[in-house]
Amino acid sequence: MAPARPVDDGIGSSLLRRLGLVLHPRHELVGELEVVRLWAAGAGVALVGREDDRLPSTVERRTDRMLARGCDVVLALGGDGTFLSALRIAAPHGVPVLGANLGDVGYLTEVGGDRLPEALDALVSGRFAVEERFALTAKWRERDHRRERIAYNDVVLSRVPRHGQARLGLSVDGQLLVRYASDGVIVATPLGSTGYSFAAGGPMVSPQTRALVVTPDAPHGAFNRSVVLGHDERLGIEVLPSSAPVSLEVDGQSVARAKPGWLMEVAPAAAPALVVRLGAAGFAERARQRRLVTDAAALGSLGLTRQER
Repeated sequence: MAPARPVDDGIGSSLLRRLGLVLHPRHELVGELEVVRLWAAGAGVALVGREDDRLPSTVERRTDRMLARGCDVVLALGGDGTFLSALRIAAPHGVPVLGANLGDVGYLTEVGGDRLPEALDALVSGRFAVEERFALTAKWRERDHRRERIAYNDVVLSRVPRHGQARLGLSVDGQLLVRYASDGVIVATPLGSTGYSFAAGGPMVSPQTRALVVTPDAPHGAFNRSVVLGHDERLGIEVLPSSAPVSLEVDGQSVARAKPGWLMEVAPAAAPALVVRLGAAGFAERARQRRLVTDAAALGSLGLTRQER
């Protein structure tokens, strides 16, 4: 994978002329939007967003498909769901996304809401870097039509409640890997490895990695481990004849219902998503900040490690 791509140094707003806005669907965001409006007016930055009554009248309205076109950065004001929505809008245009967390959960976002003014100043002065994030493509057939969805977080097959277990067959590049009965299977990107996959017992994977993280959800059988596939491998999933119906979710959105005999392929997407990084904190520090990793209680009295001094 290519390393983080720093943005060229420059002066003033020449680096940032147009900023796209993606808002949490329910939060009022009155104070945050006023901060953005005043900053944009002072910096000479044009603002664009979806049709939304919460936006100031000076913001140009666009459809989701066109929102990121011509933008230098898209700003997601919300939580992880808003951030993923912004990635879906911005990634097809090659535009990076900055996530500002305004809720309780913000594992994927870059800054908290209290640092929004600081983050905006960093954008306009060019004090940020852009990094790639590996994405997945899920493909299947539905009513004789080919379907395809891009996932930036995860692809999940789950059993339908009160209908029995999901019985799935997994293959890698056409070769059978394992069959098992379970609540389902989670195929996560490295970015999404700290979400549902992690809760189901999967590994934390650095977002700098290019890999598919395949984790069974409550499996029944001898094999109950996660499998990490390489960036050029393809995962096949078959809903076996004895399976209950399963539902398909992509980045938390329900997109299909699958019956026995249904086939799906999950493979690396053609292009990565782009995210804005503002600080020097790497994978390890961010995992600790978000309390995904905690020390054993018995080690609490040992003081700082050499790396922390």
